Amino acid sequence: MSNLSFNILTFNHPEEKYTFYFTNKERSDLCRVFHTLVPDEVVQQFGEQEHYYVSFNSPLENGIEVVKDSSPTYETLTNDEGEEYRNKVEGTCFSTSVLKRYYNFQIQQYFKQQGVLVKPNFISDIEIWIPVNTSDSTYNFFEKFTLKVQFATVTRDLELLITYAGKSKIFKQSVAELMSEIPQTAFNWIVYDNELFKNDETPDHVRRDLSNAYPVWNFEIRDALNQTTPAPDRGNKYKKYKDNIEGFISEYLDNPEFKKVIPLNSTLLTKVDNKRIGQVSEKSNLLLFGEKRPHSVPRKGMEDHGPYGLPDRRNIHLFFIVHNSHTDKAKKLHEYFDKGLYGERYTFKGLQDFAKIEYHVIPNFSVVFSDLENPVDEIKRELEKRTFEDDVNYMAVYISPFDKEKSTRKQKGVYYKVKEHLLKKNITSQVIAANKFQENEYYVFSLNNIATAMLAKLEGEPWRLDRKLKNELIIGVGAFKHRDTDVQYIGSAFSFQNNGSFNHFECFRNHQTTELAGSILQAVKDFYSYNSGIKRLIIHFYKQISQEELQPIEDGLNELDLGDTPVFIVTINKTVSRDIVAFDNSWDDLMPLSGKFINIGWNRYLLFNNTRYSTQFYSNADGFPFPIKVKISCNDPEQTKDIKVVRELLDQIYQFSRMYWKSMRQQNLPVTIKYPEMVAEMFPHFDGNEIPDFGKDKLWFL
Repeated sequence: MSNLSFNILTFNHPEEKYTFYFTNKERSDLCRVFHTLVPDEVVQQFGEQEHYYVSFNSPLENGIEVVKDSSPTYETLTNDEGEEYRNKVEGTCFSTSVLKRYYNFQIQQYFKQQGVLVKPNFISDIEIWIPVNTSDSTYNFFEKFTLKVQFATVTRDLELLITYAGKSKIFKQSVAELMSEIPQTAFNWIVYDNELFKNDETPDHVRRDLSNAYPVWNFEIRDALNQTTPAPDRGNKYKKYKDNIEGFISEYLDNPEFKKVIPLNSTLLTKVDNKRIGQVSEKSNLLLFGEKRPHSVPRKGMEDHGPYGLPDRRNIHLFFIVHNSHTDKAKKLHEYFDKGLYGERYTFKGLQDFAKIEYHVIPNFSVVFSDLENPVDEIKRELEKRTFEDDVNYMAVYISPFDKEKSTRKQKGVYYKVKEHLLKKNITSQVIAANKFQENEYYVFSLNNIATAMLAKLEGEPWRLDRKLKNELIIGVGAFKHRDTDVQYIGSAFSFQNNGSFNHFECFRNHQTTELAGSILQAVKDFYSYNSGIKRLIIHFYKQISQEELQPIEDGLNELDLGDTPVFIVTINKTVSRDIVAFDNSWDDLMPLSGKFINIGWNRYLLFNNTRYSTQFYSNADGFPFPIKVKISCNDPEQTKDIKVVRELLDQIYQFSRMYWKSMRQQNLPVTIKYPEMVAEMFPHFDGNEIPDFGKDKLWFL
């Protein structure tokens, strides 16, 4: 076995047989089961309908009792060639879906008896809220854990996936007390009598007693109370995650009472089988810089060799947009751009030296505004007073009074509106938060990032993948869920060549499947117009693609008559708090080496995408990103069984994560997903949900 372990415990069925009770009548205390998952006896008894309902612990009036094994029965048969084989006997055991609901029910009952909050969910997982002792006067805090039952996913046993889901907080003030400040629609979950209820499904007895019902904090409540969001925790998630999980196991699972419900084989996290582990190519970290010289570290590559590609247009003029209280910061920033910033350990030699941007700052052209809270109209008026020449490539440096991460919804709106207005005037922009500006040598790191993003926005190429160009097209589809506007997911389609060269993008609402398909097909047509044929089409999708989303793409590709061209759908998810991860127990900080991947079954993989390489010192400043989860499918299913093809596709994902030009810091998501997500975040803030044509082939959003 390896030194890697999953956040999984294994167990066996506690009983050989079970008796469950089914009915065709819906009841709130019963578990709903889809018709294809129930035993045949249930359908025969009640006739065909979409769902049936099951009780795991007591008979039902006018119901049916079904007794079956917990494990399937196998028989030995002989084929036409006289060879024996094992065959599963149908109908001898309950379906895994029914058994999973049963174990979820049992787990939920166990934790309710412990007096802790349990989020109701029979189907996918159980969420446990463990109280945290604090002296906070406004909230009660809880550590959240999820338990998910799986059947032989990465082992040969039943599995209990245990995840740490972070913290939640519940107001000490009741719903009744807060209703004058918070609209009713902002409440999502509430707690009453030590039970969690979905607000729109609250029973009448709770609605009649809202002075004893307490809301769970959420982003809608944050906006209603005009609160800011704390900066995200950039510490070591692996350590925090594993420590919390092992503490939870010790406190709540490693005892006789729980083991009666779920008879664990061990309370030690399950080791990863070596046969499941792979590694991307050793050269996947290499990038090309000036004069095609390679380096694996973006900052060093830029410092030593300069950028890969310079902007085609050389007549570049910068100007500043700044509040009158921050003009000193603008002057200092101009000085750094021009003459550099020199410290004892860190140095930035200026925009021209570092990024080879040949620029000029126009005297008396900058915009200084006075309205701090609502500056957009003032900025627009001032811009109308300037003359913009057609042969000049303008870039605005907007020193924002607000930090995007900590700003309110209204303040974020200013950021988006300024960007949009500049795009309408064919001007790209670089936004710098005034509160992050520093006058010390540590600001060198920010200046490196700023210069890289500015070069990319001016259509230069900071670096490129060290890959031979192939006749293949990679299309990325990403999305962002807008809490601020309650708008549904917005998707964007980006197209790339295999060396990381960016082509074009569009944006759509999530229900616009036909438009999304049209954008993908147009990218294929454009590719054909410049290349002789296509070796393969690869679509990176931000989630499991539904048949509704896939159908118009398949129909369009059939019309294009691609022949035997393989079309890969590669689903790329961030692993979040409810997902499988792995820990490297041979390293104190627990994060597995960059480029490792683990087969987690059914063409699914965990890909560790970070900057921890075996040959160099690891800097904690680079963070500890969780792996990404990848699923690969193809119109030619045999291709997904070819380990060489799989490795190439995982290599490509890994390499595309190194094409992020917003900063020097490594990302764990490839730009095929990350860039669309960034555009989708801004898209609904633009008038008419339209991005100006000027911005459709430029990286203005970095």
